Amino acid sequence: MEGPDTNRPVIGMSLFYPLLCNYYVTTRCNAKCTFCSIHKKTGIDAQAEDVIINLQQLKKLGIRFVDFTGGEPLLHPDLPDFLDKARSLKIKTTVTTNTLRYPDCAEALKGRIDLLHFSLDGPDAETHDAIRGVPAFDKVMESLEVARQLGEKPDLLFTVTEENSHHLPAMVDLAQRHKRILIVNPVFSYFGNQGASDPLLEGLLQWAGAPYVYLNRAMVRFMKNGGNQRQHPRCRAVTTTLVIDADNHLLLPCYHHAVERLPIGGDLMGVWLSDAARSQQRLEGRLEACQHCAISCYFDPSFTHTLDRYFWLSQASKLKYAFDKYLRP
Repeated sequence: MEGPDTNRPVIGMSLFYPLLCNYYVTTRCNAKCTFCSIHKKTGIDAQAEDVIINLQQLKKLGIRFVDFTGGEPLLHPDLPDFLDKARSLKIKTTVTTNTLRYPDCAEALKGRIDLLHFSLDGPDAETHDAIRGVPAFDKVMESLEVARQLGEKPDLLFTVTEENSHHLPAMVDLAQRHKRILIVNPVFSYFGNQGASDPLLEGLLQWAGAPYVYLNRAMVRFMKNGGNQRQHPRCRAVTTTLVIDADNHLLLPCYHHAVERLPIGGDLMGVWLSDAARSQQRLEGRLEACQHCAISCYFDPSFTHTLDRYFWLSQASKLKYAFDKYLRP
């Protein structure tokens, strides 16, 4: 694997080494999911020139992965150009879509996304569409066929809630029939929901070894153990993850609990090294909102930061994912 840019900044005696950028390229969404409220925001798209400049600076910072997210990322008309730019910089790309636009965009996206995820929250239209707030199940099924014809290998992202957890066996069966990975993602406490209960989390663990199932056991154990603790924080959201919004701001410490919105203005590197960013790095995991936090998009990269049980559980889960996706007959 290619290493980060050798000119990456050094803070004190340790490498300031971010791994991932969560890039919110749009706040527009064409679904109304029950566990998310972003569709209630004013819909805006990131300016294409800002994204291209920021991607160049992300490379200099050593970023390995960029997750183009939203909102619904396929609503941004310049997404294929962003993907091309990231790949030209040898940055791996991730896109998660509700698939409502995928059949129309599939040709333009072919070969441009390293990790493509289709959101699917139930094994039938009644369940999935009720959670998504729009008719979407048939589009997911159509998108799976379109992707197959194009030689793409999307994963299925199943956000597990108390309401749909009993569908997990049927979801596993659906994924195995299509030979697609089912990413089992327990809902976290945000957007007014209560997050996953201990019984739900314990029930998920029995599926960790099933073929074509990816369950990050580190994340489940972390949630069962009460999530982040402010006195001994495990969160490294600022250190490992950059979050950029559609308005071209760096959000600190993360998207969900942002207390700083720093305008980038063409100088992402300077903003990243600013006193405000350094202050938030020192406070990562210690804010009041950080107590019991278990938002997977920040803790998954955080688990790479320290050699402890979460690190090893996370790595073992990822090795199984790689086997299922690329080697399983």
